[in-house]
Amino acid sequence: MTDAAVQVVSELAACACSFTPAAEVYVSLRYRDGDLRVILYDGHPRHLNPRLAALCESRRRAALRVLSCVVKSCCGDWGFGETREPGGGTRMWAVLPREGARSYLYG
Repeated sequence: MTDAAVQVVSELAACACSFTPAAEVYVSLRYRDGDLRVILYDGHPRHLNPRLAALCESRRRAALRVLSCVVKSCCGDWGFGETREPGGGTRMWAVLPREGARSYLYG
């Protein structure tokens, strides 16, 4: 699973670092029930203006194109949205099933 996990973490971290106005991001990795769950929080809050929010979401999706391909190749799932944590920001996540991630690059 290492190759897929490293690619996913690096794609999410690069995106978080390019969007956050803060000097730090939060990263969490968990392996549970045969899935690797990767979560990143950055400090970029959701825009109140709907047009700006849609534009920002489009930029974030474009920045995560490679992530989308990796996760799809592993039969996983990913997304982003407002954080549930106090202080706002954005939560990005990816789930990699063990079997799908083990065959990444060799499938």
